[in-house]
Amino acid sequence: MLYSSWLLGPWLNPRLGLAHGLASDLAATDQPYHHLFRAADLAAGSLALLGSGRMLLSGRGSRRLLSGRRSRRSRWHRLGRAERAAWLGAGVFAVATIFDASLTALSCAPSIDPGCPELSGDLVDVALDPHTLTSVFAALGGIASIVSFWLSARPGSADRTWTAGLSVGSVVVNAGLLVELIREGRHEGLWQRAELANLAAWLVYAAFRSLQPPRRSA
Repeated sequence: MLYSSWLLGPWLNPRLGLAHGLASDLAATDQPYHHLFRAADLAAGSLALLGSGRMLLSGRGSRRLLSGRRSRRSRWHRLGRAERAAWLGAGVFAVATIFDASLTALSCAPSIDPGCPELSGDLVDVALDPHTLTSVFAALGGIASIVSFWLSARPGSADRTWTAGLSVGSVVVNAGLLVELIREGRHEGLWQRAELANLAAWLVYAAFRSLQPPRRSA
């Protein structure tokens, strides 16, 4: 649950808490315990990258050739297209999260500091901000992975039910967050935390999914 370190916000940084301001501001350089929040996200991204890489590239399994010899095949060749896309999406999320927690981390917290220049420009400047871009790629990678897991699940299975719920949740919370950010509302922190909770649930699902055999697309 490293990706849920924001739950410690009310105790470590009461100014942000669980509702006020964006959770990503907890890792801003001028905020208390920012090293802890960055380290947690960095560890979560690194583990997700290792996990997705293992699922895509590990050499488990083999097949018998016409000559009678056996040739080892990587999971990449044994996964269905949907499940392969799911793990690729997890890899995109992982890389973006690693950058988000390190190279593109904020230097100050714009949601609670009016003088913070990080995201105080116009819409174009905000959209091209490195931290914004890595955060968007992390969210898109997670959404793509969730939907792809749903596509790879068998109809009527528990996997189908769980991934359907995660898919609907990811679309709803990200749409709500986008609307709240555009209209500069006061509840963007709640929407972002709902998004992070949905992604954390997906990471838990992906961990359990990695223990099951590869599947062809449903």
